[in-house]
Amino acid sequence: MERPQPGQDASACYIIYDAGSSETRLFIYEETATGWLKHKGPETDALSDPIRRNRGKSMSDLNTVIADVLIALEDIRSDGPPGKNGEPEWPAFDWKYQCNIQAVAVYATAGMRVAEIQDARNSALLWKKLNKRLSKNMGMDVTTRTLTEYEEGLYAWLALRESETNGDFGVAEMGGVSLQMTFPCPFCETARPVRVKDQILPVFSYSFLGWGQDAAWQKSRSSRACAWGAGLKNKDWRVDNCEAAMLAFQDAAADVSRVVKSSIGFRWYLTSAFRYMQDTDIDNYCRKGMNSGFEPESSCFRGVYLQYVLNTFALPPDSEPSDVNWTLGAVVCSVTRCLDVE
Repeated sequence: MERPQPGQDASACYIIYDAGSSETRLFIYEETATGWLKHKGPETDALSDPIRRNRGKSMSDLNTVIADVLIALEDIRSDGPPGKNGEPEWPAFDWKYQCNIQAVAVYATAGMRVAEIQDARNSALLWKKLNKRLSKNMGMDVTTRTLTEYEEGLYAWLALRESETNGDFGVAEMGGVSLQMTFPCPFCETARPVRVKDQILPVFSYSFLGWGQDAAWQKSRSSRACAWGAGLKNKDWRVDNCEAAMLAFQDAAADVSRVVKSSIGFRWYLTSAFRYMQDTDIDNYCRKGMNSGFEPESSCFRGVYLQYVLNTFALPPDSEPSDVNWTLGAVVCSVTRCLDVE
């Protein structure tokens, strides 16, 4: 395929896919005089599904999963199907004529890290096939790889930093397979120097693999005290009955928790699954057995677990939910070479 020819007034744009544990999401970031403009596109199946045999997929579905990634680039050029409110799921963005494409990347997160541990051979095959087809489709070299644990948290922090006046904040990011805690930390031995807004900051970023909300649920789903509507069946049910199934996380988080608690004065932002939390979740899904509309079987567990994690790190009650996506941070880091620090 020949490389698309943009119009005369085309902007510099960056195409990036968030290949998460439950889905793959397309984003295009347009560089403007006032900052980054995000264009969100279609969602397709998780890249790791064929390797991990998730959601009924097997390696026989690999080519279809890869093809859907490419098709998303065509689909975003037209309005998406109507959503719940009647508006299109994504507005049309004809990047072929509105953009000078600077870079294309597919970055996978913790779900693919698990896949690579479970089946390194087929994971390598997936990346090879995807890179070959996407490079040909775009007429340019592309990047296709799994993020490091450090990068995953850092990029969420950098995405938020774009709209913040300073870097005095931390980010807690709850994914399906992993949990990230990221904040500047001059006294942390494992902090890395990062170029941020023409400054060099020591940033600490730690990823808890296997402690995302879906992975943690798999560890605890045998606990009746965490079952959907547990309080309906047991009138003496208490939150700590379910928390008893989560004590292993407290042990796993002990060292990082001490560091977080000693970092006084930070604002904290809650991203990904954290931003959907409601104060009524435990009451609704554990005590009343209401249908959450999203994976109800694990809804009581999620209500307890997300709050348990925040309590473990003693994050302040005024921590603010944010819908920022780490993909913006990945673009910013690529443009500024944020980790290329001597």
